[in-house]
Amino acid sequence: MEIEIFTLADFAQDNNSKLTIVGTFDSIQARQFPVQHPACTVACRMRFSIKETGGHEFKLRLIDSAGNETIKPIEGNINISTPPNGQFASVNIVVNFNQLQFEKAGRYSFELYIDGDWKSGLPLFLNQAG
Repeated sequence: MEIEIFTLADFAQDNNSKLTIVGTFDSIQARQFPVQHPACTVACRMRFSIKETGGHEFKLRLIDSAGNETIKPIEGNINISTPPNGQFASVNIVVNFNQLQFEKAGRYSFELYIDGDWKSGLPLFLNQAG
């Protein structure tokens, strides 16, 4: 399995396996904390080889700098069919978030796990605006 895209964006959608992403970012400015971010999306595009057909589990966690989960993990299953081209199958995961609460400034991270194994981390910096 290879991760082709793993990003935080203003908006993303999967339309018949075509991934559209608008406005990627990795930091948020806030005058005071706690703060709520109105809306954002984590978008991921993965490529699975023919040897990886079958079911797989994914988990997406949002953690703070101490490793504490700030929201309940997003979990799901994906089923990889025999690739139509005989080589690989691409899968998109799009997770929309509304009103994410951040208690303090600092580094946060979206962590992606496939079949229980950590695959990638996506940093998000919450900065105090002056």
